[in-house]
Amino acid sequence: MKKILVLTDFSDNARQAAEAAVPIAGKLHANIILFNTYVSEPIMSEYSGTPWPVEQLMWADQGKEKLKYLKEDLQELARQLPAGDHRPSIDDRHDMGSLGSQVKDLLQLEDIEMIIMGARSGKAWEHLLLGSDTSAVMEHTDRPVLIIPPGRPLKGLHKVTLATDFDRPDQKAVHYLTRIGRMFRFSLEIVHVSLWGEKPLNEQLKTSFKNHVAKYHFPAITYQEVAGKELIKRLNHLCAANSSDVLVLVHDRHNWLNRLFKQNQAQTLLDNQDLPVLIIPAAIADE
Repeated sequence: MKKILVLTDFSDNARQAAEAAVPIAGKLHANIILFNTYVSEPIMSEYSGTPWPVEQLMWADQGKEKLKYLKEDLQELARQLPAGDHRPSIDDRHDMGSLGSQVKDLLQLEDIEMIIMGARSGKAWEHLLLGSDTSAVMEHTDRPVLIIPPGRPLKGLHKVTLATDFDRPDQKAVHYLTRIGRMFRFSLEIVHVSLWGEKPLNEQLKTSFKNHVAKYHFPAITYQEVAGKELIKRLNHLCAANSSDVLVLVHDRHNWLNRLFKQNQAQTLLDNQDLPVLIIPAAIADE
């Protein structure tokens, strides 16, 4: 059975992200792996000249205890899921090592559907761009990563907005969203973004993208256009106006998001975005 990998550091926001994973797992018919990793520091006491990892043992014991309590809370949430939803089992794991390497190993061993994590601080965009945790995860995964920002719990999944420049790799992201969209019954708004100063996409390419999406036969898709100097502000306003629950971005070195940073608009983006963000790698397996 597929699994949802929930990364936790036991912060309040990590708990918020873990709680969001339960109803998502219920709809996706997936079980949950609740995972905490830590890296010990070289703070050791010495006995007979031999280092003894006292701090490491302390962190390990504390982590296991916290995982136990969090797991029990999530199990209670799972018991409260509506009839007809899958009741996910919850497997708690705790290990020492870098986050990136641990996630890489888990992806090789388990059938991971999605990764869910809380933004450690700041906005979800800031976590995406500057957070070392997210960078470590994104470097080792071809699975979607959902980032929950502080103070913005994911209470439902009814409206999803995808920002795209209609690049071909984004078609796989749309395919993934239509697949899970049938399970959640959410509506999908595809927003074509055009960066200021770039040559507009010709109508033939727009039509080609939409025709490809039409092959997925997903009934609840609408299209919007966002362009101009204040692109991020306009995108945020659109998400507020259409009551989006999640903003979706495609992770690709060559797409509009990376070109945007070169135009020094990143700070505006960081200051205004507080929606949960689902990052879909361009290399996602086409299922």
